[in-house]
Amino acid sequence: MSVDKREMNLDRILVKEIGQWGRFQVRAVVLCALVALVGSVQCYAYLFTVVKVKTRCVIPECEDSIPLFSPPWILNAVPSSGNSFDNCHRFTTNMSRISDSCSADLFDRNSSVQCEEYVYEHKNSAYYEFGLACDDWRPTLIGSARTLGYMFCLPMMGLVSDRWGRRLALALTTFNSVWIGSLAYFSGSYNCYISISFVEALFGACTFSSAYILAVEYVGPKYRVATGVTMSTCLAIGQTLLGAIAWTEPYWRHLILMLYLPQFIFVVYFWIAPESVRWLISKGRYEEALTILKKAAKMNRSALSERTLKEFSKSTNVVTKEKDTSEPWLICLVFRHKPILLRCLVTPVWWITCILMYYGLTISSVGISGNRYINYSACNAIEIPGYWTAVLLLNRIGRKVVLAAGFLISGACQIGFIFVSDGNYWLSLTVYLIGKMCVSGVITSLYVYTAELYPTRYRSSLFAYSSMIGRVGGILAPLMPGIAAVVWVHLPFLVFGVLALVSGLLVLLAPETLGAPLPDSMKEAANLGKESPVLRWLKTLMFRNKSYTIK
Repeated sequence: MSVDKREMNLDRILVKEIGQWGRFQVRAVVLCALVALVGSVQCYAYLFTVVKVKTRCVIPECEDSIPLFSPPWILNAVPSSGNSFDNCHRFTTNMSRISDSCSADLFDRNSSVQCEEYVYEHKNSAYYEFGLACDDWRPTLIGSARTLGYMFCLPMMGLVSDRWGRRLALALTTFNSVWIGSLAYFSGSYNCYISISFVEALFGACTFSSAYILAVEYVGPKYRVATGVTMSTCLAIGQTLLGAIAWTEPYWRHLILMLYLPQFIFVVYFWIAPESVRWLISKGRYEEALTILKKAAKMNRSALSERTLKEFSKSTNVVTKEKDTSEPWLICLVFRHKPILLRCLVTPVWWITCILMYYGLTISSVGISGNRYINYSACNAIEIPGYWTAVLLLNRIGRKVVLAAGFLISGACQIGFIFVSDGNYWLSLTVYLIGKMCVSGVITSLYVYTAELYPTRYRSSLFAYSSMIGRVGGILAPLMPGIAAVVWVHLPFLVFGVLALVSGLLVLLAPETLGAPLPDSMKEAANLGKESPVLRWLKTLMFRNKSYTIK
């Protein structure tokens, strides 16, 4: 005896009986949105806790008992650099002219040496406490270490989410983020801080992805995109507020506690947030799923039909008999369904490109001229119109067009920035922000589109796989400023542009999911866009050798 999957289609129940968007969904999505809002500070906190501080050499011949960072005599002892002075070098002392004054004659202006000791402009950053003066690489490695941890966190939490539930994964990753992230307050060295950053990301950096999957699975197909964009908007608002919070509390140890401790409240979600009904059904836990659906129907002032109640009753009996049936490994299932295999090859390229560009542009915003807090907040605020432009278009012209256009336009902006960045300031800033806005639209489309391409039973694992590979871009992004300084100042933008153009073309190989129900099985997912001529052509080209199929 078997159950007709069409009968157990949750989208049908939501659309025709319970309602796609009611009080139940509002409450559940708001709970997830709060996680995105408060938990969004993790990724970029290091930009302010280990922010680079201006330095200068200690000049023993001239210093007072309490050294000033910019004393009147500084340009006599230190080479000039633009409108300021060199942060890492000083003039050598002219031993034949030793005197009590700190005049220019005391120094040989034709010879300079590396600083032996440093004076810092301020002491609020871990950059000072860890002695990172004139070290351009070690602060950036913190971002790479975090992304590396996040890269491995995604499959682990994807496994937890798919095997033990979305709700447990969300509560667990939040709890780990709070207690491990707060340990950075006690860091006494750079090695200690970067180790804590890696471990925190490894076990606690998946709060947003866990909350996102849970929120999207609560609602009906009509509101999937809007729900996804609401989550992304809360993420952008939280990151925008990070700039204001860091401005209010500049001392890095206090800032860490302000950012992490409030997240402890989300641990209670394990008891107050409803589990995903889609996940429960995919696991054959029909009684629990029915209980939540009855609660949702009551909150939405609707009712389940007799047909649905009978289907759940029949399904419960079937599962009781068949629950011990063994199942092939996920990788075997992927190879058996070639369209899914193709998506597993293409989606990571999209994610690498998107994350590299998104992180790269965000990180660069702290280093451009002006107030770093305002720059950072503005760069994140511009994401919001990008998100909502995407949501207005995704349900009108389709996922593929929006994603491809976002990649291509943002790629054009990166290449265009190379030619205008040394010219008109406002034009270069406009191109920069348009590129960031388009990348934000791409992120929105990617979260929605990737989730729709995979079946419910394996959605978290396959989504995590695509996003995990994409974190390679996040590992490289913090290193881009250092690479640019060594090779070519515009190299990052050239890399961004080329990858974006390639990714935009690769979108054409995936099926359109606009209007399609979320697939629950591998077979349903493989049948998405089955009649696409581009997909048929690629399948013929790539898989003409039948040895790819695993029996």
